[in-house]
Amino acid sequence: MAATLKDVAEQAGVSIATVSRVLNDPEKVAEQSRRKVLDAVEALGYSSNLLAKSLRQDGLNAVYVLLPSLSDPFFAQMHQGISDVLASYDYFMLSVTTEGDRRLEKECLTKAKAMGPSGVLIYTPNDPVPEEWNSFSSSFPILFLSGNAVEGKSRMTSLLLDRRKAGRQAVDTLVETGRRNFLYLCDNNNGVDGEFWKGIQEAGQARGCTCQLQRAGRSAGDAGKELEKFWEQTDSLPDSILTQNSAQAAGVLSFLQKRGIPVPEQISVLSFENTELTCLLTPQVSVIGPAGYQVGMMGAKRLLEWIHMPEEETACWQEGVDLIFIPRRSTDVRG
Repeated sequence: MAATLKDVAEQAGVSIATVSRVLNDPEKVAEQSRRKVLDAVEALGYSSNLLAKSLRQDGLNAVYVLLPSLSDPFFAQMHQGISDVLASYDYFMLSVTTEGDRRLEKECLTKAKAMGPSGVLIYTPNDPVPEEWNSFSSSFPILFLSGNAVEGKSRMTSLLLDRRKAGRQAVDTLVETGRRNFLYLCDNNNGVDGEFWKGIQEAGQARGCTCQLQRAGRSAGDAGKELEKFWEQTDSLPDSILTQNSAQAAGVLSFLQKRGIPVPEQISVLSFENTELTCLLTPQVSVIGPAGYQVGMMGAKRLLEWIHMPEEETACWQEGVDLIFIPRRSTDVRG
């Protein structure tokens, strides 16, 4: 069990009030008592809001950053974009990975509330934003890098990512190359990336195309395994495979190459995540979406602007991110 203020007082042989004064106004406490308290703090491993206090006392500012992963290239680039912006404005960055787990996200925000940062940047694949998170935004502004809907939520804003429009554009673009059957690989169609699927369905229905969804993890291995399962179950493959991220696209290409299925002559491959990996694959993979670095930079800049914006001007403030189609060899059937 974590040590409490009372534990520190008992260990040091002083009152709780003295411990509080040492932690908040150490210059007002005699050296002997101050040393006893600090020794007790160290011995018990007591933690409090000392980091936030030191940041404020030193005239620094901190931004708390929650990302699903740093091993994923998209989020690693996003992290770098955030870091570059915050460093240029002399802001300190506290980073935590959450694996996209809703429980862990809540725990991290609870810790942030105790720490008292200037603001929070978060990318969560989960939707919608829980109502209970309103209690966190009372302590600091929160900007969602993942484009979650935050209408009506005080001191929360979001980068606008029209994933549904991107899904429609992907289908419309590939239909123009003669494609009619679409498979989307996604790890959670109920999360934010499920919006791609809604757009795919809308465009597919309008165009008279077949659209199917296959659950697959974010890794290349998961994508290959689930594509194998799909083939075994249906005894066929679509003429277009759309992936949630670039690692899945790598898994798809590996699966198809091992079976001698040419891309894009027989099957087109497109990713909704723009990372350097898509340019390193053979063939290079077409994408619709921003780079992680772009999202990180834009989100960090907007959060800093928002922190210093008068509160009455923040209610309807949001920023759009363009999801641009970048054609490459994996969809160029006439190349």
